[in-house]
Amino acid sequence: MDSAEREQAVTEGAQAGQVLRRMIALGEQGRAPLRQSAASLQAAQEVSLERAAGVALGRAAERAHRLPVYVESVQYDTISVSELAELLPERALLGVIEGGRDLLGVMALCPSFLAALIEMQALGRVTARAPAPRRPTRTDAAISADFINGLLAELGREFAARADAPPFGHYRYATYLDDPRPLALMLEDTQMTRLSIRFRMGSGGQRDGHILLAVPAPQRPGGATRMLAASPEPVPPAPLPESTLPAPTLADAVLQAPVPVVGVLCRRTLTLRALQALAPGSLVPLPAHALDEARIETANGQLLATGRLGEAEGFHAIRLRTGAARSAGTPPAPGAEPPLADLAEPDPFCPESVSAAPPRQAAH
Repeated sequence: MDSAEREQAVTEGAQAGQVLRRMIALGEQGRAPLRQSAASLQAAQEVSLERAAGVALGRAAERAHRLPVYVESVQYDTISVSELAELLPERALLGVIEGGRDLLGVMALCPSFLAALIEMQALGRVTARAPAPRRPTRTDAAISADFINGLLAELGREFAARADAPPFGHYRYATYLDDPRPLALMLEDTQMTRLSIRFRMGSGGQRDGHILLAVPAPQRPGGATRMLAASPEPVPPAPLPESTLPAPTLADAVLQAPVPVVGVLCRRTLTLRALQALAPGSLVPLPAHALDEARIETANGQLLATGRLGEAEGFHAIRLRTGAARSAGTPPAPGAEPPLADLAEPDPFCPESVSAAPPRQAAH
């Protein structure tokens, strides 16, 4: 190959290299808008996620307790059940929520938000002072149940268009926990979708709040089908109370709290020797009028009502006398004590036989 041919080959190679570089540059220019579009789409999804969570929380808090909230940040990701306990707010009320097909989740309400709900019902406003540390109670759960159901229904509406979102609207409040340790046993060992919302509440945003929601994550098509695949039509969320209806008050929630009562047939005075001689099969004589003077008392011995002991539908029952409800304010009887829970257990501090002792009172 002479020099002319070599120069021609070099020239053709240089031209081909220039063409290739121009093609690469054009390709990069074409992919740049795609990258920008993907980044813009991701940013739009994040903004849409925060907006959807904020709208849902604001509506639920306003309708249930007239509580203004201002969302600051939203986190939406997938975690394991073992990681959940480390992410829960400290001393939070844990509302266990139940969905279709025995699916369980949890919604954690921080103590600050729980105190704000109580203040809105008791005072009509949120104070700036921090709540005293304490364990959540059954009354707290009763106050929060309507809000939990309302927030789940609103999240179901706002997240209905997201393909990766679980059906929040299918879940409803079931019970509560004041200790996170049983959660690992109650929840299935599967991936959980976590929605964490941090916000400020009150008319001036004077208090911080944190709500964490965790439900089983929808399964991907690669493994099992999505959770919604078995449901041909989504279940509509439960209707929320109209804004014209009065909000539930603290008194309404307190009246739903359970109060244990004790049925007392009669009270007998026995000596300590006779009391220790009691054994299975022993007979304890009762007054002739014992069946007609059965008492309904609180655990502390306060008389609530009297009546006659009988039977109804195969169960022992007490027919209350007319006007028995008026005796609810009667103070406890002198010396009345709740039943001894360990009466049937052996007493390791007493010998088998003891001398006679002063009589003591026992409830039967």
